[in-house]
Amino acid sequence: MDNALTSSDAGDPTVDYERFRILARITHDAVWDWDLATDRIWWSEGLSVLFGYEPNGWQAGGTQWRERIHPDDKDRVIGSVEAAVRECRSNWASEYRFRKADSTYAYVHDRGQLIVQNDRVVRMVGAMHDVTAQVTVLARQQQADQLKFIIDSALTAMALYAIVRDPATGELVDMRYELINHMAERMTGRTAAELVGKTMRMAFPGIDRTGIWPRYRHLAETGETMRYHNHYTANGYDIWYEVQGVRHGDWIVLSFLDITELKTTQLKLESLNQELIRSNENLQQFAYVASHDLQEPLRKIQSFGDLLKSSGLPAEGPAADYLERMQSAARRMSVLIRDLLAYSRITTQRDTFCPVALNVVLQNTLTTLDMMVLESDAVIEADPLPVVQGDATQLEQLMLNLLTNALKFSKPNQAPHIQIRATALSASELPPAVHPTKAAPRYVRIDVTDNGIGFAQKDSSLIFNVFQRLHARSQYEGTGIGLAVVDKVVRNHGGAVIATSEPGVGTTFSVYLAAND
Repeated sequence: MDNALTSSDAGDPTVDYERFRILARITHDAVWDWDLATDRIWWSEGLSVLFGYEPNGWQAGGTQWRERIHPDDKDRVIGSVEAAVRECRSNWASEYRFRKADSTYAYVHDRGQLIVQNDRVVRMVGAMHDVTAQVTVLARQQQADQLKFIIDSALTAMALYAIVRDPATGELVDMRYELINHMAERMTGRTAAELVGKTMRMAFPGIDRTGIWPRYRHLAETGETMRYHNHYTANGYDIWYEVQGVRHGDWIVLSFLDITELKTTQLKLESLNQELIRSNENLQQFAYVASHDLQEPLRKIQSFGDLLKSSGLPAEGPAADYLERMQSAARRMSVLIRDLLAYSRITTQRDTFCPVALNVVLQNTLTTLDMMVLESDAVIEADPLPVVQGDATQLEQLMLNLLTNALKFSKPNQAPHIQIRATALSASELPPAVHPTKAAPRYVRIDVTDNGIGFAQKDSSLIFNVFQRLHARSQYEGTGIGLAVVDKVVRNHGGAVIATSEPGVGTTFSVYLAAND
């Protein structure tokens, strides 16, 4: 080996050994001399000074050294020594954790020179240096760098303050900037160099005029965690932010989240919502007044038509036909106005929702439709229905229009047969085509199935539109608003409704409502 020590390099053995002992004594390391043939290690006094072991107590050197290597480092370190000996390297070095006499571990940098005779390593001479302090400092610096990176990467502005007190009275008078992150620089428009060392009230005098300072003083005096929203409009700023604060000893940490854009959008939405509420109120008032004013002349048309019929007008002929058409048009207009008024009055008021028993809703609806059911010889079968959160009046309109639709579009000369079924299901079980307007963990599906005339499935997306009719008025009466009311009620309740049908077979309306938890 070019760099290895050989026996021919040695001078006077006595002089060399004495020189070695003196050097080992004055160094700050634990010097060692390992005879591989006998597996005995000689240690300098540094072993005692640095690690608390008596050098003379280490007779079985290799074994005692191996036992004190940290378990997580042992295989790596021993493997590196064995490789150096096997390959007759000139030197060896490694860093690892070494157990001291007090059972704590020191970080060491261990290195040695290999002595070769006849192409075989016979000894290793080296020194173990305690680098615990350096490793600890480096680890702390790495942790500090990592923490600073995390803080500077945060989307929240953060600042560390020192509490400032009056030297004479001890009264809290201000808070001094000690550290700020990059987001705080961006949010304030000032660099760390401009703020660190200054006090809060000096840097932002507006906190006194805007009444913010008492909040910070309360945090500093009591240590109670602080959180609030604020609109700061002093010192050239116009910013909304959410602030959170904590105290630790004489230190205060405040974090600021800029919510200006969110707050501006919220204020605009609130303003638009108020305008929408006023508009809806005006529309409802208009609908009521219009319906009342329109119904009155329609009633007069029908009344005067009845008077004309009873005044000796011929029962047949053009005049009688014209009169009948006029009264029929007046009746349709009256029904249309009534239905439009009912549709316009359906509003979303979730805060008024309460548990509603659909069994009661169904019974009330059947009472309303008893004459229509009796005249058509209809058979209506129903499962026990669940309780849901909602508006009872709206849900009765929902059931009324579904059953009316099923009774109306029945086959000629065949009694209507209507089945009402209820099924519970989870959100994951909803069909892909069903999209409730409000998410819920569980739903109930109410199916209303009839044996009526049905319709083409391609028209299923049209039937819930206002005034949409699939059949001529001469065949089936109606305004085309009933199913639009159904759709609006279901949406108001955060649900969904779909229709499946086949001409000549019948139709099923499936209503999905959030389950009452």
